[in-house]
Amino acid sequence: MKFLSSYRELFALPKFGSSLFAAVAGKLKPGISSVALLLEVAHYRGLGQAAVVVSVSALAGATVPLRGRLMDRHGYVRVMCPGLVVYLGALTVLVWNESARGPSATTMVCAFVASASLPPIHIVTRLMWRAMTTDDLRRSILSLDAVLTDVGYIVGPTIAAFLVVAVAPWAGLAASALLTTSATLLLLSRKLPHQRRQPRSAERHWLGPLRDRAVRRTMVAVVAFFVAVRAIELAFPAWAQQHHAPLMSGVLLSCMSVGSMAGGLALGALPAGRASRATFPVTLAVLSVGTLLVAAATFTWTALLVVAAAVMGIAVGPSFVALWATVGDLSPENLAAETQSWISSFMSLGGAVGAAASGLVIQALGPGALLLLAGLALALASGLARLAISGRPMTSEQVPGVDTRRAVNAEVQ
Repeated sequence: MKFLSSYRELFALPKFGSSLFAAVAGKLKPGISSVALLLEVAHYRGLGQAAVVVSVSALAGATVPLRGRLMDRHGYVRVMCPGLVVYLGALTVLVWNESARGPSATTMVCAFVASASLPPIHIVTRLMWRAMTTDDLRRSILSLDAVLTDVGYIVGPTIAAFLVVAVAPWAGLAASALLTTSATLLLLSRKLPHQRRQPRSAERHWLGPLRDRAVRRTMVAVVAFFVAVRAIELAFPAWAQQHHAPLMSGVLLSCMSVGSMAGGLALGALPAGRASRATFPVTLAVLSVGTLLVAAATFTWTALLVVAAAVMGIAVGPSFVALWATVGDLSPENLAAETQSWISSFMSLGGAVGAAASGLVIQALGPGALLLLAGLALALASGLARLAISGRPMTSEQVPGVDTRRAVNAEVQ
């Protein structure tokens, strides 16, 4: 099938299978670890204290840019190997402390240390895939990355809950540790992207990649993007509760996820020239229109809302693909890992702001109004992304649809 030829080319790349396994393990890990930690602590201390521990663990996610900066400066091996050892040690102490019913402060410290030392597998995988593909396949491999992320967040929590119920309270955390170890060792066994040493001035500046105006504008667009994403995720359960149909919450979120995976796979299967037109501003604009249609559908029939949620989801996956492609193009030289890390942090910031604001909007105006505001936030994000891209001159390596390696070979011949 010609439609899937780009994916066949991906699987034909040398050692792509091992990197794919590492990517799958890295995508499953977040969905497993958060639920596993919650259920492990809740088994001994109750759900209230467990939620606090999970919050402390999430707070440690703010250290991701620091880990990215260390990897850019000192290399992946020197950062990921010690991080893996500390992560496994902290997780072991946490499980032992819970089984011995030790101090809750020890559990919180271990949860923070484990999260702060966790090797950033998803960042390294994305950078490695970007380095090992030509321009023609880059959108396809980023599409695969986005689809695997969706699958991980759907399947991961289910695996964690099953292991905790069927095996033991610590089984979910053990699975998380096994996935992290396997993925890290697989990545380190491969030839990772070479990191050239930075100039002293850039190396010492505390802002790192945030010194770049285009990167800063992209980060602001990411915050607006994730404010809207979190608002959409909370609007569906609110609508279901308002209409006394709690099952519809899962149906609507599932339809959006299925649409997202379908959109991501379809984008990756397109020829490079056509796929390159789906830039970050364009996909956000399409997602904005889709969200506004969903907002209108909340005042009509349930069946129409389900269809609108699925159609809107088709633009979600491509938006993530375009985001990572844009970040890769805008990353300052030798600051790729830190730039990707900052994106993850600003995603979390946008999600937190979106969650806080969504609760207030739902109480005051209802889920339909929240979806309307989410659509406007996406339109704002689209404008900011366009401003960021237009303000940064493109190099020959950033021209969409041009395989720079092939062009160089042609000139040599």
